Amino acid sequence: MVNYMKIRVFDEFEPEALAMLQALYSRSGESVDAHAVKVAERGAKKFMESYYVGYGHASIGDCGVTTLFIEGASMLACKAFQNNPLYSGQESSTRYIDFAQQKLVSPIDDPRCGEVQKKWIRFYLDLQAPLIEELSQRFPREPGQKETVWQKAIQAKAFDIARGFLPAGTSTQFSWTTNFRQAAENLALLAHHPLAEVQLIAGQCIEALQNKYPSSFSHQEKTEVLEYNLNAAKKSAYDTALDVPTSNSEFIYSMDINNSELERTVLFEISKRPRSAQLPRELQRFGSYDCKFLLDFGSFRDLQRHRNGYCAFPLLTDRLGFHNWYFDQLPKGIQQSAKDFVANQIRELQSLRSELQFGDEEAQYYLPLGMNVSCHLRYSLPQMVYVSELRSRKTVHPTLRWVAQQMARTLTVHHPKLAVFADFDSDDFDIRRGDQDIVERKIETVP
Repeated sequence: MVNYMKIRVFDEFEPEALAMLQALYSRSGESVDAHAVKVAERGAKKFMESYYVGYGHASIGDCGVTTLFIEGASMLACKAFQNNPLYSGQESSTRYIDFAQQKLVSPIDDPRCGEVQKKWIRFYLDLQAPLIEELSQRFPREPGQKETVWQKAIQAKAFDIARGFLPAGTSTQFSWTTNFRQAAENLALLAHHPLAEVQLIAGQCIEALQNKYPSSFSHQEKTEVLEYNLNAAKKSAYDTALDVPTSNSEFIYSMDINNSELERTVLFEISKRPRSAQLPRELQRFGSYDCKFLLDFGSFRDLQRHRNGYCAFPLLTDRLGFHNWYFDQLPKGIQQSAKDFVANQIRELQSLRSELQFGDEEAQYYLPLGMNVSCHLRYSLPQMVYVSELRSRKTVHPTLRWVAQQMARTLTVHHPKLAVFADFDSDDFDIRRGDQDIVERKIETVP
């Protein structure tokens, strides 16, 4: 067979030029090599202004990609930006970074509110030494294990526990890789988010993109669209469903998958799948699972990263209690004092709310990551399998790992011929945590 194909990689062009290069395919049968000459001669800015913005060819905006780096935002603001099924990016991890030195974001201009956050931080700091001592005794280094790897694993485990006492107003940093269209559409909603901080960040992102790509971000929305975005953003920002489980030991689900039909149609795909292989996305057509449970906000942050499905965004409140796992992991001598401290912090916050009259949205900044939130998932079968296997591993935070194990058990009950490779081991310490780090490798120079 004669091969007429040729493949080109153009990484040297800026995002607008790359968008133009791709768009020209829709209007011309010429090679991209010829299009590249045109881009170099004419430039891409006027093209994007005319066709992407002026004529509304939104698909052209899909072809221009950029990355924003956002630093100093609260964890709450970060999660609002990530509440998008097409989000791509990274954020600082509470499992590997000591957050004690991070700045605190406080939307209420009263020093007493800031002091509530500082008390959480001081308690977080005070936990470090006793936790590491306790964990070192509970999980002693075994023969053959590297000292540095074991120490990192112990420290990661300590952060897993201590993070429950970090306030959600603690600042973090995150990146967002997005195409032009997704940036414009999401920022249009985030600009009207209930949190003033999110509105501020969205406005600054829009300004930065307009300065960098004025031809691509000169959209002027109609008045009725702006009004719709304003109402939609405020009403859909948080899931406030009332039918939620009452404890962390409940896992409620329903599903509409006909297993007989599944086995009759795709028995090979579900039964012969090897470990680490993903089920074909076409299996989504068989239906989905609807799952509800309580989970601490810290672990919800990890669960939200799985975007190939519906994951409702919960409001962080004090009404569903503090996840007991964090108390149970503390040294016996300080468990009760930790419970008393959390109760006192909640009472103080409630008193300040009564006096200063601020709402649930603002109160989130002064609540810790260990508080329970109501979680609602709607996953297809492939997504259910993927999350249950990935998140049941020992390297996963134990509170989320329990949820993943419930998902896996549910799958094995309803689909006995489905290959499910979940980890049901009750042990939740894995030395491999010490290897899950990004470190700069030293390069030896030859004299």
